[in-house]
Amino acid sequence: MSRILGYVTPVRAYSSAGEIYMQSASGRVAEALAGHYDKVCVCSRVVHEAPPAPFDIPLNAPNLEFVEQPPWSTTAGSLPHFLGIARAYIRTCRRADVLFVRGMCPYTAMLYLCAMIFHKPICHWIVGDPVTLLRTSGRKGRVLDTFALLYALQDRFFTRLGRWLTNGSLICNGRELARAHASPRTTEIVSSTVQESEFFPRTDTCQGPIVRILFVGFVRPEKGIEYLLDAVSHLSTDVPWELEIAGPREFPGYAEKLDGLAATRGIRERIHWNGYVPYGKPLFDRMRAADLLVLPTLSEGTPHVLVEARANCLPCISTTVGGVPTAVTDGYDALLVPPKDARALARAIERVIGDGGLRRSLIRNGYAAARKQTLDRFISAVLRELNANARAERAAIPQE
Repeated sequence: MSRILGYVTPVRAYSSAGEIYMQSASGRVAEALAGHYDKVCVCSRVVHEAPPAPFDIPLNAPNLEFVEQPPWSTTAGSLPHFLGIARAYIRTCRRADVLFVRGMCPYTAMLYLCAMIFHKPICHWIVGDPVTLLRTSGRKGRVLDTFALLYALQDRFFTRLGRWLTNGSLICNGRELARAHASPRTTEIVSSTVQESEFFPRTDTCQGPIVRILFVGFVRPEKGIEYLLDAVSHLSTDVPWELEIAGPREFPGYAEKLDGLAATRGIRERIHWNGYVPYGKPLFDRMRAADLLVLPTLSEGTPHVLVEARANCLPCISTTVGGVPTAVTDGYDALLVPPKDARALARAIERVIGDGGLRRSLIRNGYAAARKQTLDRFISAVLRELNANARAERAAIPQE
């Protein structure tokens, strides 16, 4: 009997010259799932043009089939495309035996309604917490942020209601998200797309003449980069340092604020804005050239970058937000500090630089912990939920 998975995702795909491209981390999940099903129907917004390199990778699994949503670009931009998105959901539900949903998709109520009508078991992967994010940091002004918060709240409500109506399951990135989406079928998880072959063992860092501090992520207000700049400007270590920020500058006003802060603190020459670094070897090479990773974020699920950095034996410092305390343990495989506390962040950086025993312990324990948080481990957890959903659906169908 053919087994078909419907993979519904808000992540954009590109179709060009007979190839399909998708953002690298999501593409890896799609291809990994394709190895366990006869066919995977990816329900995604598709743009028929070449992808903006280097964000996306070609998908090579031969059993991936796309069910195209209209090419909406933002949540607000998806609103006029209700009929097109609904048709894509219906086609996916008709084709698939079981559904896997990633993150916050447009018209969540419609998606769950389709799953209920067609009796398709659904497993929903809750990636992040837009409610906390929007309450924590402003993005586009008070009015637009208020509308965005209301949208996020209704999405959370319909996700929880839909899960109950369909007897579906939720897998949540971290303990905080799992509590927000508590149910008898909610599972707490640390998601990852790093593979065993990409691990890089080493025993120590901070051995060169300059300590290289690394931040990886989109340059957005919720990432708290201003607190990192403030922290490094207060470092009392005698060792020279440099800060590399690897990520695109998405919000011009916020980027200008950071440039001004660096100039005011007199550290502009030590900050290197390197833009987006492609996932895989280019990113991992940057991690292997660095001495420590700092994530001053204000809102997160379970950040992939913490798994990837520890897999490359990079000692990590992060804030205690979202699912971070689920992904790492303070003092064991990372150092955790309160959010918006530049002084605490500076002290943690100084500890990693100055305490070789602590640093080597973080590296050793982080490497061992990351080996339990690979893509294969994540996919195994997803498959357990999908298979449990399928069994429950078969048991609910009356036998003649």
